[in-house]
Amino acid sequence: MKTLSRLILVAALAVSLTTGLLANGLNLNGFGARATGMGGAYVSLANDYTAVFWNPAGLAEMTKAQFGLAVDALFPTGKYGVGTFEMKTENKLYPAGLVGYFQPIGKNIVVGVGAYSLSGLGADWVNPGLEAALVFPTPPAAFTPTLGAYDWRSYIGSITIAPSIAVKLSDMFFLGASFNINYGFFKTDQWGGFTMIFPPTGGTELPMAVAPLAVINFGQQTLDVKGWGYGATFGIKVKPAEWINLGATFRMESKVKLSGTMDIENLSALEPYTGLTIPNSAGAKMDVTSPMWIAGGVSVKPMPELTLAFDAQYTNWGKLTEIPITFDNAVWTLLLADESSLVLDWKNKTQFRFGAEYDFGKIAVRGGYYYDPAPAPDATLNVLTPSFTYNSFAIGIGYKSGGLKLDAAFEYLTGKKRTITDLDAAMPGVYQEHVLVPTVGLSFSF
Repeated sequence: MKTLSRLILVAALAVSLTTGLLANGLNLNGFGARATGMGGAYVSLANDYTAVFWNPAGLAEMTKAQFGLAVDALFPTGKYGVGTFEMKTENKLYPAGLVGYFQPIGKNIVVGVGAYSLSGLGADWVNPGLEAALVFPTPPAAFTPTLGAYDWRSYIGSITIAPSIAVKLSDMFFLGASFNINYGFFKTDQWGGFTMIFPPTGGTELPMAVAPLAVINFGQQTLDVKGWGYGATFGIKVKPAEWINLGATFRMESKVKLSGTMDIENLSALEPYTGLTIPNSAGAKMDVTSPMWIAGGVSVKPMPELTLAFDAQYTNWGKLTEIPITFDNAVWTLLLADESSLVLDWKNKTQFRFGAEYDFGKIAVRGGYYYDPAPAPDATLNVLTPSFTYNSFAIGIGYKSGGLKLDAAFEYLTGKKRTITDLDAAMPGVYQEHVLVPTVGLSFSF
């Protein structure tokens, strides 16, 4: 029984803790309505408060103090099906954004601080009975307690506070750096799974036909962890001529230490069969790596009013291979033993981004596209941490008058349908998703 219960608990953990904190379906792909409207091809262009995210070297181009605010609203819509069963997500808004203030010191140095939600998304499923579909043809009444329909939802994100400094070395070269203070949070609700209790074997294996004494339904499971990590971002910009910009950004790997609790509603139902005192809640800890990000871009002006930009952005997702999980309760540790690690096997991926802007003077119009391949393989995909290959299309508009700039953009991400037939995967089935992202921004220089 102990071995089987270990396996079931580990499977439940694998579904709930596949650190969507870092998945590409959750990692926001940029900030600022101007950048969004240009498909996020902004590493070589960033020269306002949003440069704290895109390329801190761009802060050095500021000649006046600037305050800026950008707000994104993410509206994900997902579908999941297995066999004849299908469910959809609730229509929910997940907010994100960036705020910053930067001030020149003398002619060549700019300092300030920005804060942005590096990751932020989630899923809240309307569940008509996923659990029964997962255990079919076993009837719900065969479980103790009777199997019900449980909450399946996630709310995941991270916020970065980034004090920054940028230096203008000449009219051609600019350098910048940010110290990143990262706060991550990860909360999921889902079904906790089940285990079967068989009669004692007396040292021999039971025949396959022997019925279990009980099938324990663990009920609702909730994970709630949060914590801090630290890193840095470095950037460089080069302007060899007025019509061309080159830029590169390096965001260091950061280890985020998460801690909190795991609750499993009916875990104590194992007590009569184990002789152990088993609490339904335990403290949980894990260290999650926010992976290295390298981006490079070039932008050109074939005519004074028109800007064209191209970026390639690489994320070292391959660092997320295995995440150990520890509990502060000895019984939970005993039940999980050596299996309390999550094998993710994510792959390194590169995004490609294109954008254009035409400036009429006070008004500018923009358009953009990017391709974002999914890092998560079929084996680790589940309904709480979506990971899709996205094609993203964006349009935008901007207005400027004196030191005031107002921008708006609309982004549509369409995820490539994923069909997983491998029964050994975390959650086989058919996955679909798209995301709508309106964004607005304003800044004032003084």
